[in-house]
Amino acid sequence: MTKLSGIVMPLRIKLLVLAMLPLLLMFGLIIGLVVIQSDSLSKDQASLIRSETLASKKQELQKYVELARASISPVYDAASESDEKAKQQVIDILNNLTYGEDGYFFAYTYDGTNLVLPYQPELLGQNIWEVEDARGFKLLQALIRTAQQGGGFVDYYWHKPSRKEQVKKLSYAIGLDKWGWMVGTGVYIDDIEIQVGSVHSKIDETISKTFIGLGITLVITIGIMASLATTIHINARELADQKLQALNRQIIESQEEERTRVARELHDGINQILVSVKYRLDNIKEAKTDKEREQNIALGQSTLNEAVRELRRISKDLRPALLDDLGLLVALEDLAKEVSQRSGMTVLFEHHLDMGKVSKSAEITLFRVAQEALHNAEKHAKAKAVDMILQEEEGEIVLTVADDGIGFEEHRVSNTSQSMGLKNMRERIENLDGTFSISSLQYQGTEVRAIVPIAV
Repeated sequence: MTKLSGIVMPLRIKLLVLAMLPLLLMFGLIIGLVVIQSDSLSKDQASLIRSETLASKKQELQKYVELARASISPVYDAASESDEKAKQQVIDILNNLTYGEDGYFFAYTYDGTNLVLPYQPELLGQNIWEVEDARGFKLLQALIRTAQQGGGFVDYYWHKPSRKEQVKKLSYAIGLDKWGWMVGTGVYIDDIEIQVGSVHSKIDETISKTFIGLGITLVITIGIMASLATTIHINARELADQKLQALNRQIIESQEEERTRVARELHDGINQILVSVKYRLDNIKEAKTDKEREQNIALGQSTLNEAVRELRRISKDLRPALLDDLGLLVALEDLAKEVSQRSGMTVLFEHHLDMGKVSKSAEITLFRVAQEALHNAEKHAKAKAVDMILQEEEGEIVLTVADDGIGFEEHRVSNTSQSMGLKNMRERIENLDGTFSISSLQYQGTEVRAIVPIAV
């Protein structure tokens, strides 16, 4: 028997208490580190999403205004200052230019008289120079002043057609100085904070799960130590130190796995779409006819809208909307058609599969693998044709994507420089207890093969 702070207790209980104290201290320290690091990660991710989304929207607005300027240039450039017929033609063109769910163009004279406002025709012809938004900000004066200074961005609150209420909006305005007009368009950016809030919610949920895991781990550890107290010996403290180190590694690995998951989802989703936008913008620059340019512009607008939807989808666990609405087969058919139109490759999609047997998780994984494989065939393989086959073989779902591109030496990928895209494909399939393989020979093409069980 011995005393600890005036309390008489057996030696083994004293040793147990002494061993538990550093464990509890370490547990508190780990919780503090998890909270601090998670809060930092949450803020960094929120800031990244906010800044990148805002930058994307600004670039999107500039492109839209440039397109509008290009649409009216033939009329505006040839017209005189008092050509009323040309002015009406420009107004008609702007009234008919819309995009997305709430996208439209507006035009005002420099004295504040409305010329174009498709969703609020009651304001047509009215002078709203003194109009203010919900904050008391004189938005029209700011837009006109910005246009007169060479064009730029203004943010304010305005009525959103689909919501019938004032929400935050970012607009880009330019001036038609010859006529004394301001022309612009805007996008509503209320969804940015919704996305940021979703990121915070996911981080908070992850922290809660981590705390639960830590609590369970602590209870198990204390139980083990209590059972060992009956046969405790001199190396008990060493055993406790080892368990603390294992617990610390578990927390660090948990954080790294979460970061890896976020990186994988961003790469597989937004990165692919932005690459697609780049190719389409390149096609716009290289277009030789107005018709071809307009087609590429339409495709670019569609892909930018897809990028916005993709950001929203990331906040909801990166679930492709097309898969939810129409299923894997339609999603893959659309993907094949899109890649064919964008790249010039011939992409053939065949399927022999009962979709009733395919789970949602398998659908998402197979879609992402197909998307990454087609991206690699387009960007790296310089392929002219790709065969994509989805079928059932002996109780397994098999996705095969084969191209006729330049191929590569397999050992370079498997040994040293495996790309993040290939790594993500492999990890996605293995997470479903499936198998993933790549077969390639230089100048003889590449075959990607993904196999997952039916019941996943």
